[in-house]
Formats: sequence, C-alpha cells, structure tokens
Amino acid sequence: MDNVIRMPALFAGHGTFDQTSANSAAGPGWQDVAALFPRPRAVVCVSAQWRTQGICISIAPEHESPHVLQTVSARVARRINGLLDLPGARLDSSHALNEDVMALVQALYPHASIPVVQVSLDTALSPLEHAALGAWLRPLREQGILIVGIGNLAAPMRGAGGAQLRELVGHGNIAQLADMPTLDQDDMAAFLPLLYTLAVRNTEDSVQLFDDVHDGSSCTSVWLRPDPLPRC
Repeated sequence: MDNVIRMPALFAGHGTFDQTSANSAAGPGWQDVAALFPRPRAVVCVSAQWRTQGICISIAPEHESPHVLQTVSARVARRINGLLDLPGARLDSSHALNEDVMALVQALYPHASIPVVQVSLDTALSPLEHAALGAWLRPLREQGILIVGIGNLAAPMRGAGGAQLRELVGHGNIAQLADMPTLDQDDMAAFLPLLYTLAVRNTEDSVQLFDDVHDGSSCTSVWLRPDPLPRC
C-alpha cells in the first residue's frame, strides 16, 4: 500500500484560470499549485457548463486528441461509468470538452498532454444527490487521477452569508452546503461542482480556500490537500 498515491482535488472558480484575460494573473498561480504534486494520469472534471438529462461521461472524439490520449480517456470514462453503476449513466463521444475545462487543464499543465474526461451535471438531481454521486469518484484519486470541479461561488458568497459559506467549505460540511438558501438555476449549477470536489475528500485531507480577482470580482477556489502531499 506504500505505492498508493492519493491525488489532490480542486474546485476552480470561473475566470481564475483564463490565461487569455489581461485582468487575470491566476495562470501562474495554478501552475504553482500543480507543481506541488505529481502530474496526474488523467483529469476528471465536472463543469457547470455541461448540464444534461441523465449523467453523461465524455470520451474525447478521436479527431480532437492524439490517439494515445483518446484511448486513455476512454478507459477512464469506462472506469467512471463502472464506479457510478447507474442505469441512466452513458458514455458520450459526441461532446467536445467545454472551453473552461480545456482552459483549466492548460493553466495547470501548459506544456503537457493530459487525458481529460468530463462528467455532466444531471439536472434532475438534488444537491445532496450530486454530492453522493461525487463520493463514488473518490477511488480515482488513489489511481493517480486529478478530480476537478469548475463553477462559481459569487452568488452564495455575496453579503453576510459569505463568511458562513467559507466556514462550511473549510470544514467540508456537505450536508449544510447542500441546504444553502435557494439559488436560481444558473447560480445553483455553478455551485454544484464544489460539492463534487468536497465529496471526494478523505479524512486526512485539509481544505484550503484561496481567492483571486478577475475582472474586478473576487473568485474563490478550493484545494483538497492530502497530508502528506504525494511526491512529485
């Protein structure tokens, strides 16, 4: 068991990894985070931008990635499908990875080719059901796979509730986070990927929040940091 490497997990706020924006200096920051742990075998991402009826698991179309990456991503996608073991889950080779997913992977690993698999947000599930679904992905961390949620916490962070939200996230309190005051459809979709990140937490992980300013607005991201960190 000494050879088991548990990868971190991340929640990235929209805009914090947009290297094309002159108002965001977050690109190098993400590279600094990535430098603290080994390069993953693959990245599994849940983004607020891909919402479906039922759960879809992407397999990168062969014409959009080198054959070896397409083969690895297909293998990881099938492994996810097996972990979830849900009748409604299906593999999808027609979905092109969302731009925010590709931008984040590029910000983390600008000089490396990493297989990427995306899991959709099922619009029929409740927040707690999303968290339960995310927990099934936890074993992937022990297999050298980086799990990432991409969304936005701007709406729930507004006003006096921001301090409470930060405290709940810091303690990984999924039950109370899932019972947050009602958000509109888009804000809720942007919030749900955070639950996937927190759901893969192990008891040895610390939860770290960090902020960046993008286009004048604060963006909050979250890092599940294993203790000790795996060696690069």
